[in-house]
Amino acid sequence: MLADKLRLIPFYAAFLLLLACGKSSPEGETNTITVAQSLQHDPAFWDYAASSNLLQTEISDMATEKGGTENIRNLGRRSADFHTQALERLRRLVAKNKRIQLPDSLGEADKGLVQEFMLLEGEEFDTRYRDFIVSTHLAQLDRYEEALSKADDQETRNWLMGMRAHLREELDLLAQPDSVVVAEQ
Repeated sequence: MLADKLRLIPFYAAFLLLLACGKSSPEGETNTITVAQSLQHDPAFWDYAASSNLLQTEISDMATEKGGTENIRNLGRRSADFHTQALERLRRLVAKNKRIQLPDSLGEADKGLVQEFMLLEGEEFDTRYRDFIVSTHLAQLDRYEEALSKADDQETRNWLMGMRAHLREELDLLAQPDSVVVAEQ
């Protein structure tokens, strides 16, 4: 027990030292380090943007073939076309920056999701695909909103705004109830 307490002393000392370093300087000025947050230095964002477009394209291609309704097949076609083009624009956008490496294939988790979709058929596929579109588009909107505040160049901002517009359009389209024809009795 005493040995445990003795092991904690260096941690307490380091904590107190950190607190002391954060105190004001003698002239009353605080020492702060400002780090410019730039999207160009955020490899996790670029990986996310490319991966999400790769996944959207893969599953949407599947929806064009497996969709149980014409609406789902059309949504899949539009989505696959859009995300394929968005990925190509993204690749051109980051080609100038040698520090940014985009994935060219799906990660393991995304491959697992594709496998899950392969097992679905008909209405079950359609329902899961709609849910997938809604959940991923909402997540992407959040990430792209955050990224927009860090974007340092107009070309990146344009790409992000185009992505946001498309995602919102798809969500609005999915929120509209399907037209139902009621037979007269």
